Amino acid sequence: MKKLFFERECVHRDKASDGEVYNGMFFIQALQRLQSDAAMKIASKVSPFYWVDAPRVLVWLCRECAAELKMGEAPRAILQGVRR
Repeated sequence: MKKLFFERECVHRDKASDGEVYNGMFFIQALQRLQSDAAMKIASKVSPFYWVDAPRVLVWLCRECAAELKMGEAPRAILQGVRR
């Protein structure tokens, strides 16, 4: 059975060459740790997707957006070997 993954990215994809690909579940968990206004601000920077699809979503974040979400604190969130 072939697994399908959906790719999403932050608005800085074309401007920033440096970033990482994260598992959609870790992206959602990082959003849930924030206050609602901060979560909405960051979520609006990423191509939308249904949270139910998060296990099948790969989210590319520039370093700045990843830092806002404190994604560096969850090293297992980064997908190794899935870089563009």
